[in-house]
Amino acid sequence: MNILVIAPHPDDETIGCGGTLCIHADRGDDVSVVFLTSGELGLKHLPPGEARAIREAEARKAARILKVRDLFFLRCSDWTLANEIPKAARLLRPLLKRLKPNLIFLPHPQDAHPDHQAALPIIRAAFKNGGFRPATLRFYEVWTPLSHYDFVQDISPTMARKLRALRAHRSQLREFDYIQAVTGLNQYRGALAAKCKFAEVFSETPGK
Repeated sequence: MNILVIAPHPDDETIGCGGTLCIHADRGDDVSVVFLTSGELGLKHLPPGEARAIREAEARKAARILKVRDLFFLRCSDWTLANEIPKAARLLRPLLKRLKPNLIFLPHPQDAHPDHQAALPIIRAAFKNGGFRPATLRFYEVWTPLSHYDFVQDISPTMARKLRALRAHRSQLREFDYIQAVTGLNQYRGALAAKCKFAEVFSETPGK
């Protein structure tokens, strides 16, 4: 199976579906990640080019832990991604043709971050009139928990790896305690949605 993750910023792939990605990779599925932006505003005190280089290096380190096969950086504008939907779709379209994903993970449309909200319009624009085969869209949670979910994945066996990958995004842990937040969310989902130690949940829709 070909798995594609759409991540508006480096670390979204790990926070939202890192445990599930480990499971897919361990099964032998091909996992690829497209970063729509490089999250340079996550390091506001640095020049954009330097910040971009740091965050992309962290993404590569996390990907090795998650066993992601391919990474792609579109380098659209951080925080104003909604203004670049046609551009992002144009950059994404050839990757969709090349990767031929069966399953696409992306942030859910009600997530609080504006760049996360832009992910679905970008995917839809990229698929429009492209002659692509259908792919299932599976929405993950980052800033805002899902109010409804269709799919639950027990990630208890891969939670330690997910947290190691999250620690690879070292620059982002200085301002937010993502380790505590992600551990708490996945523990909550495990207890109430899957009756296990840790879980990730997703909402799902057929691809266009």
